[in-house]
Amino acid sequence: MAQVVERPLWEREVPGSSPGAPKMLMSTHAPRASVFNRFHLPAETAEEYTEAGIKTVLSSVIRPDFPFDKLVLSANFRTATDGCLLLEAQVQTQNTWSNFFKLALLSRKFKTSFPSQKNTFGQVETDQLVLSVSAQAYRYRLRFYGDVELLLLASSGVRAPFVYDEKSDRLPSVPFRQQLFPISQMEQDIPHKRRICSPTSLCMALNALGYRVDLAHLLPRVFDQTADVYGNWVFNCAAAAELGAEAFFYRFTSLAELATKVTPDSCVIASIAFKKEKLPGAPLERTPGHLVLIRGWQPGHVLVADPAAPTADTVLRAYPAPAFAKAWLENKQGAAYIVRRK
Repeated sequence: MAQVVERPLWEREVPGSSPGAPKMLMSTHAPRASVFNRFHLPAETAEEYTEAGIKTVLSSVIRPDFPFDKLVLSANFRTATDGCLLLEAQVQTQNTWSNFFKLALLSRKFKTSFPSQKNTFGQVETDQLVLSVSAQAYRYRLRFYGDVELLLLASSGVRAPFVYDEKSDRLPSVPFRQQLFPISQMEQDIPHKRRICSPTSLCMALNALGYRVDLAHLLPRVFDQTADVYGNWVFNCAAAAELGAEAFFYRFTSLAELATKVTPDSCVIASIAFKKEKLPGAPLERTPGHLVLIRGWQPGHVLVADPAAPTADTVLRAYPAPAFAKAWLENKQGAAYIVRRK
C-alpha cells in the first residue's frame, strides 16, 4: 500500500474551491463583529532564520478589522522524535509594540504554559493573552526545536468591548443529533476527576470522529505542568492533532454557527460559565469555567454531552437555548475548540 503523506493545512483545498486555493478559516466580518478567527499561512512570514539549531519564524504585522483585548494562538504539529514548538505573540497599542509574550511550549512528551508575564500591556492567563488596553495589531513568533513541523496555526481574538446579540440569534432550523459514546468524569477512579472536564469532552469528540482513545491515555497529553490544569485550550487542541485529528481554538458569536461546525465530521467543545440556577438541568450548581461537548440541537434546546454528570447514562442532556447561549456566548465570549476529521 502506498504511504499517505500528510500535507500542511495551507496546502490542502477547501471542498468545492478551485484547485490550489488555500484552505481558510471562516471569520466573522459583520459590521459589528465581536471576534476574529483565522488560519495563518506561510505567506505571512516576514523573517525566518536559524541559530544554534533553533529555527525562528516571525510573522508580518496582522491588523484585524477592530481593536481586540484577548488573543489565543493554537497549533497542530508533528515530530518524529522529541521536537518542541514555542508559540509567542506581541501586540501593538497605538504606535507602541509590546514585548513578545510566551504563550505555550508544545511537544509530544510534555506541554507547558508560562507564568503570567504581566506588564502594562496585559498578561498571559494560562491559555490566552489578556490585554489591559485594546490593541490594533499583533505578530506571532514561532521557535522550532528539533524536527518539529507545523501543520496548522490559528488565532482568535475578541473585540473590545465584546458584544453578543441575543435578540437576533437563532438555533439552526433543521434539528441535528451527533452520535457518541458518553463518558462521565465523575466515574473515573482518579483523585483529580473533578478537574478533567476538558479532556473528557475531547475524548468523547475523538471517539465520535473515529479516533479511538482512552481517557487515561489522553490525560497526560493535555496536562499543563505550569498551571497544574487539564483544561488548557491550546494543549487540548494540540493533543487532538497528535492523535490524528485536526483541532483549533475558535470563538463563536451565535448559535446559528453550529450548523456548519457540528457535523458527522466535526465536533465543538464549548467553554461555559454560569451562576446558581442559571443553566436548568445542569449537573453543576454553578461554575466559573466548565467544558462540554455540543452534540446537536432541537427546537428550543442545545444538545450536549456534559462530562460533569454523575454517571455515563446521564451525560447526554438538553439545555434551554437562551440559558446555554448566555453561559457560553456571553459569559465565556463564545470560547470553544473545534475538533474535526482531516
